[in-house]
Amino acid sequence: MSAATHRALVRRPADASGRTLVEVTEVPTPRLGPGDVLLAPTTVGVCGTDWQILRGLRDDPSPVLGHEGVAHVVEAGESGLPVGATVTVNPTHPRDPSFLLGHNVPGLWAERTRIPATAVRAGLVVPVPSSAARPEVSALAEPLASALYGVQIACHTLRPAAVVVWGDGVVGRLARALWLRRLPGLYSLLVGHGADAIDPRAPELPRLLAGLPSPAVAVITTPRTGTVEALTFLGRRVPGTLLVDVHAGLPSGLVRLPAADVDIDVASIRAANCGGSPWPPRVEEFTHPRGRLLVCGHRGVSEGHLREAIDLLRTRPELGEQVLTHQVGWNEAADLINTVLTSSVRRAHARRVLKAAIRVGSRT
Repeated sequence: MSAATHRALVRRPADASGRTLVEVTEVPTPRLGPGDVLLAPTTVGVCGTDWQILRGLRDDPSPVLGHEGVAHVVEAGESGLPVGATVTVNPTHPRDPSFLLGHNVPGLWAERTRIPATAVRAGLVVPVPSSAARPEVSALAEPLASALYGVQIACHTLRPAAVVVWGDGVVGRLARALWLRRLPGLYSLLVGHGADAIDPRAPELPRLLAGLPSPAVAVITTPRTGTVEALTFLGRRVPGTLLVDVHAGLPSGLVRLPAADVDIDVASIRAANCGGSPWPPRVEEFTHPRGRLLVCGHRGVSEGHLREAIDLLRTRPELGEQVLTHQVGWNEAADLINTVLTSSVRRAHARRVLKAAIRVGSRT
């Protein structure tokens, strides 16, 4: 490897079936413009959104994915950041849609990542303690921060007697843990495909939802292909007051909610809360014959959310232990990702893949 190139985990062009695989290859190291910063990622995460991009469910163009992780500052430019400092990157710019790390600009699955001046000026490069480089912190700070933001929005609106988490992946499991930490003894229901969750097609699920104490919060953390189905299912079956936190993405446009007999732009409501702003958050309310339906969500997190998440993961390591299932080096990462992409289940090394942490500095 020369100074002009570095290794990255790059996705190949999609094949005829629309499937994309990844490979470790050398790519040109980016030149910096005025105000840019160059980072050396150390440990990065593989996120549910990354899987969606690789499966062709999203059209994000960046060949190098990855928006979760920590890095060291290699070139600081005019940022004032010390060279060698440990940082994380807030991947969503609240005002500039041209910056979405690992989506429309090259992400952290690389030995070098350029952060453009617009993101640096917005304070999205966040100094963190060097202990944040631990894999469970590096790979989970951003999803835990997102779950924290959702709890914050919901708690501003009501105090629930029950919580339903629809989707038992990383964010779903972290969200349930946060809710039970916030309100010990809270009745909780996890919907998903894990051994400790109830299957979304289980015949007893409608009865369980109908018997929830009111008010209830439902957190939807499914892949974007399942968001609308989960929202309509919950709206039909949960009586009384239900606040739905639409954490998962979904296509733009109106969504028909038969329970409230209304068409609403859920994607717009979700996008209205971005990076901790505005506050109070936007929450839309609809009435129906059996009660009230409130809909909210968010995009991105604030620096405060990231710092709180890092502190939680450092002091409460059990939060990460439940979802960090794989820690791999470069070539292992490519094998793991490609194994999942070419199979019908998300399993590798005889274990379900929830969160994988890639050690960028490792050549194994």
